[in-house]
Amino acid sequence: MPVYDCRMRSIGCLGLLLILASSLSAQSPEPPKPAARQNVQTGYCPQTRQLGAEPSQKFFLDGAIGKRHVRMFLDRGGSAVVGLFFYLSGDWTPTSLGGDWNNGNIEMSDATETHSATGTLKASLAGNRLTGTWTAGNSTQPEPVRLVANPEPRCDGQEKWKRFDNPKWPVSFSYPESWHIEQSGISATLTCPNPANIAYQDQVTIYAGTGDPDGPPDEPTSLLKCGDTWRYGESSCDCRGPDSLVCGTAKITRKQSTTILDVGEREWRIYCRDGGYVAQGEGQDRIVLLHGNWVEIIGQAKSSDIVDRLISTVTARTSSQSQ
Repeated sequence: MPVYDCRMRSIGCLGLLLILASSLSAQSPEPPKPAARQNVQTGYCPQTRQLGAEPSQKFFLDGAIGKRHVRMFLDRGGSAVVGLFFYLSGDWTPTSLGGDWNNGNIEMSDATETHSATGTLKASLAGNRLTGTWTAGNSTQPEPVRLVANPEPRCDGQEKWKRFDNPKWPVSFSYPESWHIEQSGISATLTCPNPANIAYQDQVTIYAGTGDPDGPPDEPTSLLKCGDTWRYGESSCDCRGPDSLVCGTAKITRKQSTTILDVGEREWRIYCRDGGYVAQGEGQDRIVLLHGNWVEIIGQAKSSDIVDRLISTVTARTSSQSQ
């Protein structure tokens, strides 16, 4: 086997070394570098943008878009921001937003993975004031945005309450004055004016009727009288049907002529209003029986804190009042 003198044949040696290096590289490829991990939030609403974990800031704002009074919530995570706003003069249907955060300058839209943007917010947050423009998809004329950051609105009901008294309902009740009420037949939805809660479907739903508490199909809790007890979440008293895993026995409380059934012992889940499971949560579900009438009050997440107080305000209407 010939021996190469690299001092005499430098060019030939260089070529040989390059060939050997290429051969070794082909035989022992360098392992690929792992992809850099992104530190991101996984549970948040609305789901219009993937948020970074740091820095994290939340803002609750009140003011006007154009000439209409609005509430807004912004949740910043890193260089991204999500949020929503709703008009207090309307039905409180929120507009969800997501976009970029750059030193207090934000540009957001309601675009998601399934639909393109129909509105754009461009604004700057300086101190406690957010100013900029909102351009709706059906308009080419931007509206001025003038909002001020405030403490987070409370949903504990520690305020003046007002009376709900509809002649078409068999019962009446009271609720916090600042909350929005939306009626549909003999059901109603109460919403706290906290825009962050609205993002998580945090609300109270009330159903009412006469006779047995079965109510509209697939809405209130199914209930069966089984001897001296009440069963819920099942189609028979022996809890051996296909839904037996959710069969429960109501906890009964009696106050004078009123019977209160606690049927809330089940799994509660939190979902974003615009879709997507977030986490396990909490809730309250009570059915009130009085004078041949029934009311079911279901409170989710933070709004569940006022369920017991709502129950204490329920009264049955007389036949003359219901006419």
